[in-house]
Amino acid sequence: MNPRCWGNILSEQTAEMTCSTLPTHGYDKYTRMIADVLLPDGTNVNHTLVKDGWCWWYRKYAPGDTMLEGLERGARESREGVWADPQPVLPWVYRKVRRGSGSSILSGLFGFA
Repeated sequence: MNPRCWGNILSEQTAEMTCSTLPTHGYDKYTRMIADVLLPDGTNVNHTLVKDGWCWWYRKYAPGDTMLEGLERGARESREGVWADPQPVLPWVYRKVRRGSGSSILSGLFGFA
C-alpha cells in the first residue's frame, strides 16, 4: 500500500485524540520538534500508534528505546496497521525515491527482515 494512504489513516487516528502535554526531546535536522504526545489520561500517543502499527519506530531519534522496539515488534508479528502489507515501504526510503535520490530502490525499499 502506498505510504501516503497510511498517512491519511494516521491523520484520522490522531485527529480523534486531544493532547495534554508534549515532553520534548530536541529537534530534528528540519527543526521539527521531537516529543512524546501525552493525553490527559496519561496515554502515550507515540506508544499507541507504534503498538497499533500506524507508525514506525524511527531508530535515529529514539535509539535503544526498548519500549518502542517491543511495541513495533508486536505490531509486526500480529500484522497490525502498516504491517498488514506484505511489503511495507520504509517512509524515509519512500521519500528518498520520490525525490529521485534513491540510487537503488531494492536496497532497503521494503521493511525490515
